[in-house]
Amino acid sequence: MKGLIRKRILFSLSGLTFLVISACSSYFTVGDIKTKQYPVNDSTMAGVDSSIYNFIKPYHDTLDKTMSEILVYSEQNIGKGSPESLIGNFTTDALLNQTNLKCDTLNLKRADFAFGNSGGLRMSLPTGEVTLGRVFELMPFENTILILEMNHEQLKSLFSYIVQRKGIPLAGIRIKISKTGYQDILINGTPYDSTKTYRVATNDYLSNGGDGMMFLREVKSKTDIELKVRDSFIREMRGLHQQGKKIKVVLDGRVTEIQ
Repeated sequence: MKGLIRKRILFSLSGLTFLVISACSSYFTVGDIKTKQYPVNDSTMAGVDSSIYNFIKPYHDTLDKTMSEILVYSEQNIGKGSPESLIGNFTTDALLNQTNLKCDTLNLKRADFAFGNSGGLRMSLPTGEVTLGRVFELMPFENTILILEMNHEQLKSLFSYIVQRKGIPLAGIRIKISKTGYQDILINGTPYDSTKTYRVATNDYLSNGGDGMMFLREVKSKTDIELKVRDSFIREMRGLHQQGKKIKVVLDGRVTEIQ
């Protein structure tokens, strides 16, 4: 009898412990995120332990020197706009060109055209010096480039998306859009062929359905060429600089709004 009473008491205590733990358990969600930059220099770090400052400073100085590298010079301010933009044209041209150069080294078939998203371009490029740090501000994400093999049904969804967004960054393709749809599509100067499968370069974020491009999840053939989007910009800029050229971009009508 005593053993039975002891078991009941232990069971009751176990149940009470469970209830107390359950009552104390809470689920939390992030209500707000606040960030602040702390510049590292002699004045801002004056009140900090010198050992911490001395530990951080060499890394800061090395990073600052690296990010101050001038990649190229620009003849103009390169900013956003619609239905096409200077920054969209330059970055997608760079992405397509560097993608195809990488394809050549990997013995892969080249991409036919490329597209990006304006939201992923966070800054304009200034007139004059364009530094490595500026490119990191322009493209702060670690997105990589993929080549998608897209058929007519999948491309129709992409073209309709371009209409819906009233233009997105494009290279290697020209398209006319209106409130009712799209027409007169040219890919590398050749009329669009609905019977073909096209190789299309973009970033992994969009490929995974980002920015409302859920239809891209249905694309089965995707090749990661192991090149970051940011690095395609950097390579393009360095290439121009080595040739003694500056960035000069025009709005060439690759996306045209019609009535």
